[in-house]
Amino acid sequence: MSGKPWQLDTDIPTPSLFSPNSSNLDVSSISIADESTLGNDIILSLQDGKDNSSDNGEIVEEEELPVTPKELKGWYIYNAATEVYSVVAISAFIPIILENRASEAGFQLDHVTPCNTSIKGYQCVTKYGAGFVDTASFSLYTISISVFIQCLVYIGLGSLADHGENRKKFLLFFSYLGAISTIAFLLVINPSLYWLAGLLTILSNVCFGAGYVFYLAYIPTFTRVHPLVIEAKESGKTVQEISKIEDTVSNKFSSHSIAIGYASGVVVLVIAAVISYFMKQSTYGLQVGTAIAGIWWLILLIFPTFWLQKRKNPPLPKGENFLFYSFKRVGKTLGSAKKLTQSFKFLISWFLLSDGFSTVVSVAIIFGKKNLQVDNTQLTIAAIIIPVCAFIGVYVFLFLQQKFGLSTKTMILITGGLHSLIPIYGLLGFVTPIGFKFTIEIYIFAVYFGFMLGAIQSYCRVLFGSMVPKGHENEFFGLYEITDKGSSWIGPLVTGLIGDLTQDLRYGFWFLLVMMIIPLIVIFTVNVEKGKEEAERFFEEEQLKKLKEKFQQ
Repeated sequence: MSGKPWQLDTDIPTPSLFSPNSSNLDVSSISIADESTLGNDIILSLQDGKDNSSDNGEIVEEEELPVTPKELKGWYIYNAATEVYSVVAISAFIPIILENRASEAGFQLDHVTPCNTSIKGYQCVTKYGAGFVDTASFSLYTISISVFIQCLVYIGLGSLADHGENRKKFLLFFSYLGAISTIAFLLVINPSLYWLAGLLTILSNVCFGAGYVFYLAYIPTFTRVHPLVIEAKESGKTVQEISKIEDTVSNKFSSHSIAIGYASGVVVLVIAAVISYFMKQSTYGLQVGTAIAGIWWLILLIFPTFWLQKRKNPPLPKGENFLFYSFKRVGKTLGSAKKLTQSFKFLISWFLLSDGFSTVVSVAIIFGKKNLQVDNTQLTIAAIIIPVCAFIGVYVFLFLQQKFGLSTKTMILITGGLHSLIPIYGLLGFVTPIGFKFTIEIYIFAVYFGFMLGAIQSYCRVLFGSMVPKGHENEFFGLYEITDKGSSWIGPLVTGLIGDLTQDLRYGFWFLLVMMIIPLIVIFTVNVEKGKEEAERFFEEEQLKKLKEKFQQ
């Protein structure tokens, strides 16, 4: 064994089953029952650099490069680069830019008289395709379109990134394009270019989401090749001990990356808010703030560009179509859900839970503006408070987890349970003098919500990553993001309908409470160890099938 824990031995003994003298082995005689005893030998052989074979029948070199401190730093900085888009651009400034520009170029309801934005509570429409839409809806529709395209990109490229060196290539391509399109908001110099702002929103948000999928896919890979995990496996520790070390390692660097991202977002948000203030909170001032987020994104990309290693995966199978391969593979994976019951059970719960988190923020903001008369300055302050508290909360919960030896699943249940108190607090407004009835409660909400937001995001992606089959990281995190983004329309739609029917948005908190409690019950039933075993078995069976096909040729 090497003196350095992050260096792997290069001379790994080849299992006798696959020695040079065993080339005449009749693999077709291997039964499913034999997989439990032969699986490990098969995987070792397939991963051996001398005997490894691709789907093309060609001999390829496949290495699991140990993660280095520099590579981890590059990965951390990537989140510091991209998180500013989430915190500053798409969450805070872009929705306002779209609505303002559409209103300035829009008309009153007669479709002729120019929109007068100086009137409080103005109602105007703007041209959208062949028809007209409400200026507020222009922003919502544009972002919804970008989310829909994001889902197509996740499916269309996720599996491709699991082959060759595509992961890093896709990560950087979408990131650079996203940063440039964010800076391009400076080109929207007059209201008539509101359509350009819409196109830039779609392009930048699609690129941000695509890059984020490839970024998340590094979590299970880095966990698998982390020096502490490698050392644990080489020292002969038990499966349970290795699993605990993997859990600790993955939670640490996942938490660090989220905290760094939020810290970066807060810094840029403060800078952008100050610039916007001195530009008299004009629409173009918000565009300048958005462009600053893009410049920050672009500059910090230098580090992951040079520090992330090129990690080789098996080449694309011979005869597969580049355009349709990912769609085909995702279809097969979904058809194999019965083999990965725990992973898909968690995905279902995440579909609901993530929608509950995002909707509670929207409801709180709308409720604050409509019922509490909260102005834009106060909302900006709340927007800064949330990521600041998220940064603190990530480390507080990580400390508590390590101090009391709690599992990732337990931490999700704790933070999720605390999150469910928010809609309960809103419901208290029906019977008590508190419950979102005073402006100060918006700030209390921002502190409380932000304190748990980063922690539960980190724990959820780590838990899911631990149950992802090897070689399917990008594909599965694409599904993870689809369940996240794909459900984002449900909460706003239902709470909006409840508000229309009751004329009181407070009733929407009942729905949000259900949206948080049900997935927590489902997560409680997830057997994480079984999920890891299913993922490992899925990978072994997949490699066994490839080996059979090789010997049958």
